[in-house]
Amino acid sequence: MKVFQFPDAFAPLFNDKNYFIISGGRAGAKSYSVAAYFLLKLFQPEYFRGVICRYTATSVKKTILQDFLDIMNDFGLSQYATVIGSDTIQCNFNGNKIISHSMKLTDNSQQAKGKGLSGITHLLIDEATEISTEREYIKLIDSIRATKGERKIFVMFNPEAKSHWIHQRWFINGRPNPKWNEDHEFVHVIYKDNPFLDKRKVREYDQIKEREPERYSRDMLGEWQDFVEGKVYDNVSYVYEPDPESTVIYGLDFGFSNDPAALVKINIKGNRAWMKELLYQTGYTNDDIVDVLNELGVTRSDLIVADSAEPKSIEEIKRKGFNVKGAIKGPDSIRSGIQRMRDMELFVDPTSKNLIHEIENYAWKLGTNKPIDAFNHLLDSARYAITSDKHKVEQFRLSGIRRRA
Repeated sequence: MKVFQFPDAFAPLFNDKNYFIISGGRAGAKSYSVAAYFLLKLFQPEYFRGVICRYTATSVKKTILQDFLDIMNDFGLSQYATVIGSDTIQCNFNGNKIISHSMKLTDNSQQAKGKGLSGITHLLIDEATEISTEREYIKLIDSIRATKGERKIFVMFNPEAKSHWIHQRWFINGRPNPKWNEDHEFVHVIYKDNPFLDKRKVREYDQIKEREPERYSRDMLGEWQDFVEGKVYDNVSYVYEPDPESTVIYGLDFGFSNDPAALVKINIKGNRAWMKELLYQTGYTNDDIVDVLNELGVTRSDLIVADSAEPKSIEEIKRKGFNVKGAIKGPDSIRSGIQRMRDMELFVDPTSKNLIHEIENYAWKLGTNKPIDAFNHLLDSARYAITSDKHKVEQFRLSGIRRRA
């Protein structure tokens, strides 16, 4: 019989703490080892409900869920479990389950409704850096209330910038903050901790240390970085003095449970845009947003460009008398909109802390020309407004819409 041997670095997973902060570099066997741990729990006699979570459903099914299925096949376990639909693995002889869960149902719209979170004992948050705020994390773990069995939370990620909330919550200058030690276990692994890694690959990674030391630090050692690699917007100045002759447009992105409602004010003139955060808050209904618009003095003639994926919300706000239009979307609208913003001079109000946090953390997916789907609520709002400039603003200027700084 083939026997799985846990890497020594993952021995702390078997202690009695409640939280496990698992970080590291490339090829550290994080996903594989944690998947094996969950499968061990699946086949034990004690009650077990494990949930593996990522920000989007597509991400869950394409990544770690496949690791579970691969391990089951490799070790001859498939006959003892049943895959139910596309998101559940159930043990045939004890009823224990592993369930995949997403915080969002799609990359850009609906929020998940918490399916599978009742009665669970173990939660794995994979690629936790995709969660853009500490508030979202806290709301997620607060929903986990074990009625029987253990209650363990696993937070797994590759470290990014020190400005990320994960670093600010649990680390000090790249090292675990000891104040969490009582109930948190910190596990950090690199490729040299992976006994399954081919020796030729180990030598290849060793060579990176001399040839590309910055990449070695970031990708191989998984060290926290002072700055985000591959930021989308590097054309930003934190000076906010809008041109009095600029045109004002508002950008609005809807949210409620996991994602915040995000409203920005954009002043545009020529190839320059001034950006100011006005709202960044979860739990806001459309009526709440209307109240904010009224409090801010947004007039019935001011243009608001909102996420067109929410036509019902747009219509409800429009019926309150506001001039709301849906953003133009298409197959390449995100990338073309980002490029338009990158071609401009962007000026940001230095008091807009959430907007600044997004700008500092919004980055390209490694090796692609696509951005990550995180840190983009206010930035999406800004993109809606700025990309409307090309085909709408001039007609509003001609129609006599007043300009406000």
